[in-house]
This record gives sequence, structure tokens and C-alpha cells, in this order.
Amino acid sequence: MMKELLTCLAILTSIACYGIEITFVSEAEQPLREVRSVGYTAANDSIGEWISDARGIVNVNNSEVNYIISSKSGYSTRLIKIDSITDSNSKIILPQEMDLKEVVITPADVEDFDTHTSYRLSQKDMARYSNVLQSLNIIPNLTVLPSGALYYQGNENVKILIDGVEATMQEVQTLSKEDIAKVNVYQNPPPRFLAQGVSSVIDIQLKSNIYGGNVALEVDQAFQSLKGENSASLYYNYKQSRFTLLYANENMHYRKYRHTEVLDYDFDGVNYNKVKEGLDSHRNLDDNSLNLTYQINKPQNFLYNVKAAIGFNRDGGTYNQRVRSNDDSFLATNYLHSGYTQYRVGNYFEKTLGENAGTIIANINYQHYATKYSSAYQELRENMEGFTGSHSDYKTNLDGIFSELQYQFPYSKAGYFYLGIFEAYKHSKYVDTANPFFQTVNGMGGYGYWMGKKDKIQWRVYMGFSWLHTASTSLERSHNVYLPTPTVYLSWYVLNNLQLVANYSFSGGAPDIAQLSETDQWLDTRLVYHGNSTLKPYKQHYAGLNVIFNSKYVSFAFRPSFTSSPDMICDMYTLTDNYMLQTLVNLSSYRDLGAMLDITINPLGNGKLAFWNRIIASDVKGKNAEYSWNGHRFQWMSNLSLNLDHWTFELFYQYPGKVAHGQLIRPRAQFWSALAQYRPTTNLSVGLQWSMPFGNGFKESEYTVNDAPVFSSTETNVMDRNNLVSVKLSYNFSFGRNRNSTRPRFDNGDNDSGILRK
Repeated sequence: MMKELLTCLAILTSIACYGIEITFVSEAEQPLREVRSVGYTAANDSIGEWISDARGIVNVNNSEVNYIISSKSGYSTRLIKIDSITDSNSKIILPQEMDLKEVVITPADVEDFDTHTSYRLSQKDMARYSNVLQSLNIIPNLTVLPSGALYYQGNENVKILIDGVEATMQEVQTLSKEDIAKVNVYQNPPPRFLAQGVSSVIDIQLKSNIYGGNVALEVDQAFQSLKGENSASLYYNYKQSRFTLLYANENMHYRKYRHTEVLDYDFDGVNYNKVKEGLDSHRNLDDNSLNLTYQINKPQNFLYNVKAAIGFNRDGGTYNQRVRSNDDSFLATNYLHSGYTQYRVGNYFEKTLGENAGTIIANINYQHYATKYSSAYQELRENMEGFTGSHSDYKTNLDGIFSELQYQFPYSKAGYFYLGIFEAYKHSKYVDTANPFFQTVNGMGGYGYWMGKKDKIQWRVYMGFSWLHTASTSLERSHNVYLPTPTVYLSWYVLNNLQLVANYSFSGGAPDIAQLSETDQWLDTRLVYHGNSTLKPYKQHYAGLNVIFNSKYVSFAFRPSFTSSPDMICDMYTLTDNYMLQTLVNLSSYRDLGAMLDITINPLGNGKLAFWNRIIASDVKGKNAEYSWNGHRFQWMSNLSLNLDHWTFELFYQYPGKVAHGQLIRPRAQFWSALAQYRPTTNLSVGLQWSMPFGNGFKESEYTVNDAPVFSSTETNVMDRNNLVSVKLSYNFSFGRNRNSTRPRFDNGDNDSGILRK
């Protein structure tokens, strides 16, 4: 017993006696007081802080400190490695202030891991961009457009995270550049996101143990007419806790919104042939959300994060039209308004069981939607009272619970192993003008995931099992589908900058509650749009081959692919006893044979000048008992950007390609914009964006194929200020010392408000 006590005493004595005394002086050998020194481990985690006294002395008394960073206003920041200090009492000179904005700790900017690639973005490179989101353009094969749209290796279904938790565009925009430690890019997503159908994951890692905080403002607003996306945020960090308050707003108020339709169909022996010329109308959208997040994190022990959010959405308008039908001319109005209020609470917990015991992750979210929908179609004829062709009005209450539990095994020579289970339950109650009804969608399952590597070959094998259930008052019986959900990735690094990736997946999904709604939305006197309560879950086979190349001057990803989706949900027109109906149906077969090319050219080789293009082309074919169709898809987007030290210029163009979907052809809108921004400082950017100059308005449209029982051509045209000019402002300032702790690995959410909108 005495031996053990003496051993403990010796250990405690050695710890207590550990200390390195450092004296900070000026170039004139004068002691410097209030020099702030932060100690870091070899893993770059801050573990201590010391302030020099009147003699300029600090005592670094933690044996785990690998280096310290010392700073004082008016003097240059110094990085001091502990093992370079030979004396227990050393004198360090701080020169007069120089413009040293960043201390580079790691020798490499890019590190490859089995699970991901890690990029360290220098402050010098990030300073060329208006905010953190736009600065992700530094990463090869990753493109962020001025609108915030993000593509990685041509994939558009990219999940973006902050320290592992799902983040919105506004959250990423309002981060402080000084807080960014690294960006982890998962070419193939972690297993939880793989189950959601995510193509890749971008995880922004923040510096650990931030003290203080930052305030950020992002403005992208046009005033003639009113159109914008804006956000404001406050981040505050205290010890191991982090608080976030974020407000986001989207607004769109048009006064020259024109909704034009051409209809030709027969019902009950009457031909309805109408040309509805869109007149100047009002279209209003307001979307506001407020998020409050609290997190506590004890590294290598546990992490807990709770997020509460509330959102308000109002969308709609009254569309005026001049109708010509059978030598008759009259006015008509389409009234369409919807909105919802959303409440959400999310909880995340992560517990590290030990170095050789793995990690447990738990996540549960609850959200509630209260929605309201109203529509009407009215024709006003001369010398006659207004004839109301239809009116529909309903409210819903939608509740959803999302939960999951995952265990990550400790790393072994065989690779990485994960096991997980998940549950997603949604229940909605509709109250319309006829009879109330309910709908339930439930999905649950489990998965196992194995990732391994040998030489230049890497594999990822995901095997899941899902049970999908849908039920409704209007269904004679509920639908139950049991699905295996395997996914296999096989990567071959042919060269350091050339990679081939082959993958196959089989998955399925249940229809949204909105798609199951059969509340009428009247489009014309005898034409109605609504969902289909008899929709059943669908399946999907996908196979693709991705060729990925990166160099100093050119980066590209080329991917041919094949998709087969039995029971795919698709638009369809049909005849009923009371009207012609546009609805949704399950196809018996659907296949898509396509290819994608995503290429970025850097003529200067330093990223300052970049020319990006994305091209998609495919041949599609669908079939069911009533109808079969062939279609084609073509899309092209292009962006040219010049990022100088204080100026950014961008030109964007979208070609009006076409997308075939069921009996509908949807041409994409032709669009182009020009952007100029000036940055007087790293954290302040001001500019203007000019959208579609000298155009004939922003047009979006869709029309039916020739064999459809209803010929319908719809075009919306926004004529408000064709030369639309938006003011752009990005401002971010910090208070205190702004470094950050980690946040959760992932979060769950659902955007299905229950509103089916035509």
C-alpha cells in the first residue's frame, strides 16, 4: 500500500512541478504585460490560456502543450513550439506589429484519409471571397454559384454540415472566416446520409474552444421589385458551450407577374378550348425562420446539442387573365394562397465510450406543421354575374418524429464498421370542405456499413433494410413494402489525380403526405389538380461510373449512369365523372439513361480565374397501363468568375434546356446574371448583381405531350424590372477571441409541409 501511495505522490509532484516560464519583451528589451498566450496540443486543440503579468512573465504549467500562440495589440503574433525552448526561463521578443493575418500550423493544405479528404483553407485564399460559403470554391471539383447552389463532382444532392451537423446556406454564410479550421469532403457520404440518398457531404470543421463570438449580416435584396434572401446571426462561445441565434428571411413581391395558359380538352361532349393571356398580377412570398441552438461539448467524452426553430411561410397571389374561347372574350382570375407555421425541436447526443470501445450516436427530432391552403377559379363575363367555377379550402396539422441510433466500432485493420437503426413517422390530419381525413407515412429500418482499403482500391459496402408503410382514411387498405437497400462503391486511384468510381444502389421511398392529398385545386371550369391517396411506395435501381480528374489547370467529373425505377411517381392526366383530372400515379416502369459532365478550367492555375460548366443529357422512358412515353433531358449551366484581392466579378448563364417528366415537358428558364463585389476588408463585401438585363422577363413553363388527353401549356413570366438589380452585402465582425468547439455529426429534418401546390 505504501508503494502505491509513493508512486501516486511522485506523479502528482511531477505534474505540479511542471512549468516553463516565458518572459515577453519588446525589441527594446522592455517587458510586455497582457500578452495573451493560448496553448495547443499536437492535435491543434487549445487546452490553456495565460496572460503575462507586469514583468511580462507567463508560466506554462500544462505538460500536454505542444505549442503556444502569443499575441498583443500593436505587436506581431508569435508561434512558439515548446520543444524549442531549452531553458526553463526563456525570453521571447515580440516585434512591432506586422500584417501577419494567419499562422500556418500544418505543413500540408490537403490530407487524404480513408473516409474523406481534408482541406485547410488559408485566410489569404478565403479573403478573395465574400463569405465562407463562397470560399468553398477553393476546393477542387466543388462549385458554389452566387445563388448559393452547390455542386461537388457534378452532384447536386450535396449535404453541407458545420462540425457534423446539417446546416443551412445562411448558417454557413454567416460563419467567421477566422473560425474555419478545415473542410472535410466526403466523396461518398457517411452511412447515415447514405441512407437518405445524399451524394456527398461537405463538413466544415471549426477551431476548438472558441471564446467570444461573432455577428454576421448577409443581404441579397432587390428593391424594384422586392426580391431577396437575407440573414442575420449571433454566435457566442463560453468555455465548452456554444450559443447560436439565426434569423433568415426570403421575400418576393411581384406586381407584374403574368400567368398564361392554353387549354384544350373535351368533357361531357363539350370542347373547352381557351387561351388565357396573363395580365399583370400580384405574387407574394414571405418566408421567415428563427433558430436557437445550444451545445455543450466535452472532447473525447460527450456532446449534446439542442436546436429549437420556428418558421412562418406565406405564398400566393391572384392571377388575372384575359380569356379567349370560341369567339368569346372575358376576364378570369386564379386565386391561390397557401402558408404554414412550423415548430421544430432537435436533440443530438454523442458519447465516446473509450479509445477501444467505439462511439454511440443518438438523434431525435420533432416537428409540427400547421398549414392552410385556399384556391379558386372565377370567370367574369360581360353582363353576367361572376361565375365561380370552383373553390377549395383546407387546413392540416402535420406531426413528424425522426430518430436514429448508431454505433461506430473502433478502427481495426479490416476497416471501419457501423451499425444503426432509424425511424421516421409522420401523421397528418386534413380538414377540407368535404370530410376530414388522416394520412400516415412510416419508415423504419436498420443498416450495417463497412469501409476498407487495400493499396489503390477502396470499397464501401452498405446493407440496409427498410419497412415503408402508408395509410389513409381514403385507402381501402394500407401499403406495406419491405425493402433491402444495398449500396456498393468501388474506387480505383489509377493515378494520384485520376480516380474511377463505380457504384450501384437499390432503394425506395414513400410518397409525401402532400402527394396523397385529394383536395381539389381547380385550374379551369372542368379541370382539377390533386394528389392520389392510392399512391404506393416506389423502388429505384441506380448504377453509375464516375471518372474524376484534378490538376492545376483543369478539374472534371464525367459520369454515365442508368436508373430504373419501378412504381415511380409521375404526373398524369385522366378522365373522371365530374372533370378532367391532373394527378399523380405510379408508373409500372421507368428508366433514365444519361450522362453528366462537370468541368472547371483554371487558366492561371491559382483559382483566381475559373470557368465552370455543367452539362446533363439523358434519354428517359416511362410506362403504365394507360400510357407510355419517351422523353429527353438537356441542361447546361456556365459560370465565369474572377476573384482578385479586393474585387470579385462573375457571369452566370443557364441554357433553356428541357426536362421530360410523365406527360409533361418542362423547359428550364433561360437566365443570366452579372455580379461585381468589392471587399475593403476581409470581412466586409459590398456589390451589385444585375439579373437578366434587356430580357423579356423571367419565363418558366411546362406543356403536355401530344398524346395526353388534355393539351395544357402554362407559362409564368415575371416582368417586374427586367433589369433587376440586387444589392449584396456581407459583413462579419468578431468580439473576443473567436475559436470554436465541435458540433453534432448529423441532424434530421423534413421539408414536407403537407402542401401540394400546382
